[in-house]
Amino acid sequence: MNSSDGKSILVISAHPDDESLGAGGTIASHASSGIPVDVLCLTSNKTRLAELDAACKELGVRKVYAGERDDFAIDLDLRQEVVNTILESRPSVIITHSIEDYNMNHIVCSELVDQAVDWASHSTIFENAHRVERIYHMEINSLLSRPHVIVDISTNYDSALSALKKHESQLEKADGFYVKFYDARTHLRGVQGSCERAEAFTIKIPFHAGPFYPENSVKRLI
Repeated sequence: MNSSDGKSILVISAHPDDESLGAGGTIASHASSGIPVDVLCLTSNKTRLAELDAACKELGVRKVYAGERDDFAIDLDLRQEVVNTILESRPSVIITHSIEDYNMNHIVCSELVDQAVDWASHSTIFENAHRVERIYHMEINSLLSRPHVIVDISTNYDSALSALKKHESQLEKADGFYVKFYDARTHLRGVQGSCERAEAFTIKIPFHAGPFYPENSVKRLI
């Protein structure tokens, strides 16, 4: 089944396993509906890249982009890498980390995405400039205090859990915490969304406006 209508999703995460823990059910739900989903992970090594590939295959991801660097080697110098991925993937929406997250690498990743989304849409810089419509911020180990949308993942929870378990190197270190937390969190969000399982997100509209961004110049709001 293909119902994408040209729409696609790009998930940008700081580390392998973030994609499954934060948005695994949402990825699987959209991919199974024929909506292409790509994943950009800013860090990895040989072991974790293999786990990421296995997890993304389980979720139905179209393409995996990954940078091989240490977990903590994330800074704003990676902006062009994110821009290049946006210009190639050309997503309608991006899913990434929340600025409210406690993990400093997740926070920097969120800031990187904001800057890259703005830069990638600048029509005087790139002939193939691309405007992302919305940015969704996901939960990892920090709960969002006021989520804007709850996504029903009830039929895709098993796939998401299976994908999360592909990250064996991380599950061993955390003594099962990630699986337990994902189970509890998706159940909680399911209660909030009147369904069995759900994932929560906040939404951000890209902040750029002006003559270089013609999509933001409109005659009416409705």
